[in-house]
Amino acid sequence: MEITLRPYELSDRTSLEEIFMMNTPKYFDPKELGDFLEYLDIFGDDYVVAVVDRRIVGGGGYWVRSFDQQGGLSWAFVHPDFQGTGVGKELALYRIDQIRQSGVAKTILVETSQHSFGFYEKLGFKLLNRQIDYWAKGIDLYSAVLEL
Repeated sequence: MEITLRPYELSDRTSLEEIFMMNTPKYFDPKELGDFLEYLDIFGDDYVVAVVDRRIVGGGGYWVRSFDQQGGLSWAFVHPDFQGTGVGKELALYRIDQIRQSGVAKTILVETSQHSFGFYEKLGFKLLNRQIDYWAKGIDLYSAVLEL
C-alpha cells in the first residue's frame, strides 16, 4: 500500500469531516467537529492529509512555537478501514520530522485520549498528566511529550 502525504487543500474538507465523524464517539465527541473545522480554517496551512489510491484516508496537524521552543501534534485521525495499516504512523512520523526540521522545537506535545495514547507512547512520547472526562464523558485527556 502506497501512502502519499500532502498539504491540506480546501477541497479535502468534506472527506476529512466524514472521516472525523467515523471516529466519533470513541476518539472524539461529536461536538468537537466544529472546533476541528475552525482549526482547518485557521491553521490549514499546517495540516497534512494521507492519501491511498487517490482516496483521503486521514489527516493531522502540527505546530511550532519559538517562544517556548515547543512543537505539537493536533487533530490526527485515520479512516477506520485504514487504522492499524501504518497510515497513522506515517502521518505521525512525517509531522514529527517537519517539527524537527524547523530547528526551533526541543519538545513535541500531543494531547490525546486513552484510546490513542499507546500509539504515541510507542513513538517515544512520555505521559505528563491525565485528566478524566476532559474531552467528553469517557474520553480522557492524556498529555504527552517527546524530547527531540
